[in-house]
Amino acid sequence: MSGLSYAFPSIDSAVASQYATAGAASATTTSNLQSTVTQQVNANFIQALNTSEGTANNAQTYGTLLSRNESIINIANDMIQMNRDISGNSGYSGQEKDTYARQGEINEWQAQNKLDTLFFLQASFLYFTLVVVTIFLRQYGVLPASVMWAINVIFGIILAGILWNRASYTYNSRDKRYWNRRYIGLADSGLSAKVMCSNA
Repeated sequence: MSGLSYAFPSIDSAVASQYATAGAASATTTSNLQSTVTQQVNANFIQALNTSEGTANNAQTYGTLLSRNESIINIANDMIQMNRDISGNSGYSGQEKDTYARQGEINEWQAQNKLDTLFFLQASFLYFTLVVVTIFLRQYGVLPASVMWAINVIFGIILAGILWNRASYTYNSRDKRYWNRRYIGLADSGLSAKVMCSNA
């Protein structure tokens, strides 16, 4: 009887149930593994897609900035060429030099005009101070009324002469471009247009 095999239904049932449980657990494990792998693949794909999109945006931004830099370089080169054409490669152009020189002349004319006005205001201040002093001396009997009036009238005429001389010379005879020059026309020089034309 040693070479014979005996069947035990209870043992067979237990072994079969163990294999069935192992098979179900293996199927569940395989399903979970497939789900995890699928999720990981999807996450990696989305990450790679986002990275690719970011790289594409960076490349587009770089291209835009490169194009803008090229445009700015072209504009700068055009301006440099225009400046060279105007100045003739000799620094400032004649027009710019004339503009600066004319502005200096205008500033000088205005400054001298202000100084001349200040001189008249100072003379006016001295005159009115003299008037106050003479009136004060007249009140205390130091100066007679006739002397007071004579002094005030004489210095008033002098002040009016200063004002008239300044205004008439500035508006009629002073050169409009240079403060220290006098405008000399044909009448001032003793010549006339008729004589010049006849001599020509």
